[in-house]
Amino acid sequence: MKVFFVLIVLALLSGCDSLTFALKSAQRFYSDLPTSKVAKIISVDRYPASKLKTSKPIAMKTPLSTPELTQSISIPSAPSISVASMTPLESKPFSPSKVLKVGSQGEAVMALEKRLIELRYEVGDVDGFYDQQMWQGVMAFQKYTRLKRTGTYTLETQKALHEAIPPEGVHPEAGLPRVEINLTRQVLLFFDEQGLNRVIAVSTGSNRNYCETSKKSGKRICGVARTPRGKFSVQWRIPGWRESDLGKLYNPLYFNRGFAIHGSPLVPADNVSHGCVRISLTTSLWFYDAVKNGTPVIVFD
Repeated sequence: MKVFFVLIVLALLSGCDSLTFALKSAQRFYSDLPTSKVAKIISVDRYPASKLKTSKPIAMKTPLSTPELTQSISIPSAPSISVASMTPLESKPFSPSKVLKVGSQGEAVMALEKRLIELRYEVGDVDGFYDQQMWQGVMAFQKYTRLKRTGTYTLETQKALHEAIPPEGVHPEAGLPRVEINLTRQVLLFFDEQGLNRVIAVSTGSNRNYCETSKKSGKRICGVARTPRGKFSVQWRIPGWRESDLGKLYNPLYFNRGFAIHGSPLVPADNVSHGCVRISLTTSLWFYDAVKNGTPVIVFD
């Protein structure tokens, strides 16, 4: 019950939520959570992003812990890709492994991490531990390939990963660098000056009507939870936590009025926000520094 209570609090703090959808998606996440790994939530309000410079990436060892934001995190560079990895692994027969999920660890997890990074998916540290960020990486792959969104390395996911190639952008006319947000697949593709850098799981607007009380002014706010479609650019940013009318945003990068790409403690399988584009807290640490003002942001179905 304590875990579920913490989950509700995180959903309410994450800025662009539909609570019903958040709870539904979170139940899916925690169905695989080992009961022996429950961690204390770490307060991050007092650590602005301006203090988070380059160094070693953060490893998150439990699905409930927020990143230790006193540590630094480096902007990941796109891995060098061999010719073999650019095509499906047809030369190697498919050999299923055991199902991997949150809490799994060992060489099989490390091999999965390396394969996902090879294909440009964001998984955090390559440390052989299936933590929250690894769950996000598997989820991003499942979202992009239109598989069932479980965050678990199922047999279906194993087969798809065996045949996978790195994702391709659909808006090369926007040049480099750029950000593409695919609302149908619920993924964000970040292209740096060299090309595709990372594929990131997101949660965008739920497309539902809402009426809620502003957490800042106390006034009633109503609208449609819709992420704007179109071609925009990163216009301004706020380091660290920002209290908005609809909740808290971490390291928000604003691309269209009050709509932002921002870190959130809860990025579920479904689109549940009020319209913002939510990414994980760990990803938001390096993403904030990697994506400069003026970077094109293309949002499409």
